[in-house]
Order: sequence, then C-alpha cells, then structure tokens
Amino acid sequence: MAKSKSDTSITDTAANRFLKDAGDRATLWCEKVTGLHLLKTKTGGSWRYRYTDPTGKRKTATVGRYPSMKPQQAAEKAMAWRNDDVDVLAEKEKRKQQAHAEQQRAEHRTMQAYLDGPYTRYQDRRRAGEATLAILKSNFENLLDRDMASLTRADIQAWQSEKEKKGRAHSTLKRAYGALRTMLRQAIVDGVLEDNPLEHVSLEKPVEDERSGDLRAKREATRRMLTQAELKAFHTGLDAFAEDIRQGRRNSRKHGKPHLPDLDNVAFPHWFIPFAKLSLYTGLRPGDLYSLTWTNELNPTFGRLTKTPEKTKHHGEDKAARVEMDLPPEALAIVKAWWNQNGKPDSGLVFPSPVTGRRMDKNAHDKPWRRVKKLAGLPNDLTLYALRHHFISSLVAAGVPLFAVARLAGHKSVTMIENHYGHLCPDAAKDILRKYGASVSGERVAV
Repeated sequence: MAKSKSDTSITDTAANRFLKDAGDRATLWCEKVTGLHLLKTKTGGSWRYRYTDPTGKRKTATVGRYPSMKPQQAAEKAMAWRNDDVDVLAEKEKRKQQAHAEQQRAEHRTMQAYLDGPYTRYQDRRRAGEATLAILKSNFENLLDRDMASLTRADIQAWQSEKEKKGRAHSTLKRAYGALRTMLRQAIVDGVLEDNPLEHVSLEKPVEDERSGDLRAKREATRRMLTQAELKAFHTGLDAFAEDIRQGRRNSRKHGKPHLPDLDNVAFPHWFIPFAKLSLYTGLRPGDLYSLTWTNELNPTFGRLTKTPEKTKHHGEDKAARVEMDLPPEALAIVKAWWNQNGKPDSGLVFPSPVTGRRMDKNAHDKPWRRVKKLAGLPNDLTLYALRHHFISSLVAAGVPLFAVARLAGHKSVTMIENHYGHLCPDAAKDILRKYGASVSGERVAV
C-alpha cells in the first residue's frame, strides 16, 4: 500500500523523540511549511505558527496541542492561514472583541434589564403602565434572565404548560402573553432587538380533555362560601398569629433587644392581619391589596374604597373595571386602626414592605398565611383567594343583583359571575318566585 503524502517534515516519531529529549521551550521547526514549529512545554507540546503581519511585525500564533493535534493536521491549518494571508492574532482578537460585545448586548437584552430600564420609562407614560409591568414580572419570572432574542416557541409552550398545570385560565394566559408580545415589539422600536423572536408564535389552544376538565372542576370547587366553622377558625388563627408575634417580640426585648418597638400596644403586630381581614371584607384580590394606596383609593375618613383592579388596568381608564364601595363598619374599624397605627398617612401604599417601604412581592403573604392556617387548623390547600370567593359567593347567595356583585368584585360584566357562581342562585330564585307567586295570588307572604 502506497504511503500517504505528508505536508510536514515532522512525523509522530520525530515529535515524540523531540519532546522526550529536548529541554523546556525548545523548538522543532518544520522544513516544509514555513513558520510551523513544535514548542516543548512543561505539559507536552504546542504547535505554533510564526508569520509576518501586514505591517511587517513578526507574530506567533498557537495552532493546537500535541498529541491531540497530529503533525498533518497542524500543517494543513498553518498552510490555510498562509494561503489566506490571514493575520491570525488580529482575527482572534477581533473575534474575542465581537464575542465580548455580543455578550454585553445579550446582557442588555434580558427581559429583566429591559423591563427595569427602557420599558419602565415607556410604561410610565401610560395609564396602565404599572399594571402591565406587574403582569410581565409575575407571569414570566422564569424568563426574566433570558436574552429576549433567544426566546423560542419551545419556551412559550413550556411556560403555557406550567401555568396550565397550576390551574391558570386560558384567558389569563392570553392576556399575559399579549403583554409579552407587545413588549417585544416595543423593544424593536427602542433598538434593543432587531426582530421579534415570537412574531409567529401563538399559544396552544386549550385542550378539553379529562385533565382540563378536572382542573376546571377543581377551580369551581374553590368558588364557594366558607363554612361558619372555617370563618371562626380564620379569626381564631389570626388572633393566635398575632399573639405569637407579640410573644416573640416580648422575648426579644427581654433578651438583649430592648430597642425593638413594643407590639403589645398596637392594634396589629403584623401587616398580614389587616391585609387578610380586608381581603375577607372587601373581596379584593391579593394583588390589588398590595397596590392599594392611601387615600385616593382607600379613604379612612369617609370609609370609601375606590380601586381599579390590577388585572384590568391595561385596558385603559375608559374600559377598565372599577371597584367602588362604602366599607362595612367592621372593615372601616380595621382600616382606621391600621391607618392610625401608621401615622395617618395621606398617600403611599397601605401595605408597603416593612423592609424597603416599596411594594411587596406577590407571594409575600404565603408564609404568614401558612402559619395562620396551621394555628387555625384550616386545610393546607385553602388559598387566601378563598376569601374573595367567599365574598362573591355570599353576595350571590344572598340574592344581590349579579350586576351589583360584578361591580363590587371588580368585573366589567356579569358573565364571569354567572359562569362561575351561578350555581349559588337557584335557591334564591326559587324563593323569590315563591314569594312572587303568593303576592300576585292575593295571599299574605311570610317574610
């Protein structure tokens, strides 16, 4: 068999002998490829290529490591550089700078960076801007560190699947995804993106299968009135939680921290107590309580609550739903006590972060709620949202007109109330028809 032609005078045998016998930093030159040589290093051998750049300066570039790169491979690479008349080191530095620049661009293209910077400034000029930012941050928390240009259909499908497993309604996902696509389009206008990576990506249609039916049934089961035993346990749990907080503060003040405020002389030793009570009395969503402000929205002087729900702010002021109610005496007493405890502020958040003073995370209530449920003996799967369901369910069951219920619950129409709480109406309707029938027959109706 004919021996294959070699483009280098350095063979494997010659290279191994050289590395074995030569001293450190010794050089074995190739007699066929000008500039190619093998350098003896402490850890083995390194193929190098010496050349002259366009300015006449002599330079040496690394070709590869020996023995992972064989002599013929090193020769072919060096000849390609020579034939292309490439300034190897200059090209390498150029690629390095390009990679660094691309990395910096990618860091500025993350959702988090864009949301915190240009998009916040853009939304600050819009009525529903704050609500839109909240929707994006709360729905796409797993994508905030991603380069927006790298988003794919697979990312959205995984996101949709995850949210559906948590029981999110398809309409809620559509609203959130719409906000994301709008943000990406604005990123193009701002010059942050060249094109929209999700331009032709749509959400999967909701699947009406056994699993989705089970999820829907599970959601429906939570839309109910709490039992009297559960309501009693709720209040008992909050009282026990308050006492635990107070006792903990007493212990701290007694054992080395006397500078901490005394909690025995305040109405509420923890923000979650009035937070949860207001949720029960007003039916406000947790997100709306977190964004609630003194006194334009919650007025303790007049006992008036006026709030545009976060979920509808993005529709614009003329289309957004609006909650308007005169607080019941029990709720007003809570509001006044909390207002007085906080120095009677005339503006700012009703429930700011005790640490930063800014708006709290959407899940800030999870830990205290778990503690209250444990103290009260309430079911582990009872969510704080159950208080809103109780509020709506109670109004519907009491025969309050559905339009009035929708207004108090922050819905623009009665459709959602009819679809999800209509099962509470039949008994009330039956009773009303009985009374009506008796009244038109001339019989006396018991009330």
